[in-house]
Amino acid sequence: MSQSTYVIGHQQPDTDTICSAVAYARLKEKQGADAVPARAGELNPETQFVLERWDVDAPSHLEDASGEQLILVDHNEHSQTVTGAREAEIMEIIDHHRIGDVETSSPILFRNEPVGSTATILSELFDDAGETPSTRTAGLLLSGLLSDTVVLRSPTTTDRDRVVAEELAEIAGVDYEEYGKELLTHKSKIGEKTPREMILSDFKEFEFGTHELGIGQIETVEPAVVLHQKDAVLEAMDDVATEREYSAFVLLVTDLLEEDTTALVAGDEIETVEAGLDTAFSEQEAFLPGVMSRKKQVVPPLEDAFR
Repeated sequence: MSQSTYVIGHQQPDTDTICSAVAYARLKEKQGADAVPARAGELNPETQFVLERWDVDAPSHLEDASGEQLILVDHNEHSQTVTGAREAEIMEIIDHHRIGDVETSSPILFRNEPVGSTATILSELFDDAGETPSTRTAGLLLSGLLSDTVVLRSPTTTDRDRVVAEELAEIAGVDYEEYGKELLTHKSKIGEKTPREMILSDFKEFEFGTHELGIGQIETVEPAVVLHQKDAVLEAMDDVATEREYSAFVLLVTDLLEEDTTALVAGDEIETVEAGLDTAFSEQEAFLPGVMSRKKQVVPPLEDAFR
């Protein structure tokens, strides 16, 4: 019996990660592969809404990937992979982030492109294969695309994303602007989360030279809900930075309506973060006008500052 291949995204999965895993597994199945969608963590409220909206089961939670075959979507850095990925066989990578440190012993398909979402690339892979996604799959891909590009408002958005969004919306039978507003409402739901749960809900770990950083992001239409808990949030950030020996922990509280960000910082390298982001922190807080994208506007300058 052949071994199943798990299609899986990064830890603290977001909507693009989950929808990409499900959609690509469906495409691989159409092509005769034994592919199974999986996830490396718990679902956020927006993703739960999307799966319910399109009547799709949540991918199974893969707790340890040791000895498994994996297709990585929406990431390519070991600091973000599922536990056991270093002991797994990486078969393919489909991503839209910077090139990380995942190595393979044999050549693989590695498709990495500067677009706003992994879902955009996967939509084009369906086209390349001569396959039209079903209504449900198109709905998932549209959800991932709109979520990652903040309904095509993020600076990461490209013309390709806009074209693909229109095509997917037509297949799914929705108006992408109206559907996008629903997504933003659910993306903003912080619910009854503790400060620690909030800061780790959309969180990625990065290695910049000899430094390890944690960068979290909370995208919301009500940033005051987070910032009113600033002392408790900073305490949680300090705890995580100490536990994981980060040089710094940066939290981006992004206002989806005003399209700007308030950054909070913890750790021993605040001055380096200030230099990277070209800002000054007062009481561990700084305002970043026009900043919405962790991938494009925060990670690159911090990487330069810490190397």
